[in-house]
Amino acid sequence: MESSCGRHDREWLDFVSDLVARPLVCWPDEQVTRLLIETFGATAGVFFVQAGDSPLEMRQWPCELFAGRRSELYRWTLQKAPTEHPLLRYYLGTGDIGAMQVDDVPAPFAGPRVRSQYRELVRYFMSDDVQAQMSLPLIMSPHANRAFLIGRPHPLTPDEMRLSGRLQRLLAGLDRQITALSQWSSRGGPEAADAAQAVHLTPREIAVLDLVAAGLTASAIGRRLHIAEGTVHKHLQHCYTKLGVADRLTAVQRAQCMGMLVRP
Repeated sequence: MESSCGRHDREWLDFVSDLVARPLVCWPDEQVTRLLIETFGATAGVFFVQAGDSPLEMRQWPCELFAGRRSELYRWTLQKAPTEHPLLRYYLGTGDIGAMQVDDVPAPFAGPRVRSQYRELVRYFMSDDVQAQMSLPLIMSPHANRAFLIGRPHPLTPDEMRLSGRLQRLLAGLDRQITALSQWSSRGGPEAADAAQAVHLTPREIAVLDLVAAGLTASAIGRRLHIAEGTVHKHLQHCYTKLGVADRLTAVQRAQCMGMLVRP
């Protein structure tokens, strides 16, 4: 009989594969958050997003999660979370942004005093139903921050945490593609999208070709999109076939002539 985590693995692979095939330029965060809530039997979930100088956004489900204390929680998140939230203390202290739950944060980053204070904060802002929290960061940098957070009454099991690690890697790769397509779309506009559609380039192939045009190597593109270097070469070969060329330089030139890529 298939285990619960095995079933969720398959469901998420199908789900993310479908999202990767779409020309997404912004996050389908409600759809992802609701599926995370369902997968882990969570009470609630939040998507945190911030880019550049834009203010931090907190999109939560269910919408009434913070009751009447949303503005107060928002101020706490901006001003005190880096020093009082166990997960943020760990991420900022280590630079590791893998999936993590509060209960697994090592004591040097969240000792008894920090944990006790945080439990009281959660009880004040929300309820005991979300005391056990798990985060799936997508990116943490001076220029952008995006992460999903879910909460439920009891901690995740080791099997669930292994599943969350796999999901974090899938979603982080999707995040890189969304970012790449958003940048490409903002430069090229509808004409670029029409040109790509005319030769049936997939969103992943567009992202790879645009990064090639920016001068990145296959290895660097793989790191940027969270995919293997061999996968990058496979996408490039598909681009060559669809554009009727034999190498990356000619592919970029052809795409520029078609209006698919903006000339430098």
